[in-house]
Amino acid sequence: MTEARMRTDRATEERQQRRRRDDVTIDGSQRLKLAIPEEVRARLEAEGKEPRWINDDGNRIHNLTKLDDYDRVEGVEPVLVGTGKDGEPLKAYLHSKPKAFIREDQQKADARRTETEKALLRGKNPDDPVAADDRFYADTANKITRGGSG
Repeated sequence: MTEARMRTDRATEERQQRRRRDDVTIDGSQRLKLAIPEEVRARLEAEGKEPRWINDDGNRIHNLTKLDDYDRVEGVEPVLVGTGKDGEPLKAYLHSKPKAFIREDQQKADARRTETEKALLRGKNPDDPVAADDRFYADTANKITRGGSG
């Protein structure tokens, strides 16, 4: 006895194999983020802290906990996120930092960036040790120093 098999069209097969529905949109950044338990997120929000997963790669956790203001969030198990260069499991641990500290750090970074942008518009590089003698950042032979007049 032979079994007659009906071939369905490719669109139907693809639809049957999809893991998520077509009408649900997930932006790229959300797919890359690890979930944080809602009760933990609510507790950290009430404490004025911002959660962040930190990979245990190299000395990253040491740098962010000892040299920065991140603290480990207790009660949340680490999440396996891949393997390291040596083949060992790579885990991410949930940490948090006060939102006020994050804003302060961001303001410092923005101030530095803004100063660099202003200096570049003036034609000077603030990181250049010879900038103190008011020499131009750009070589005088190129079109940048002529301000579009040439």
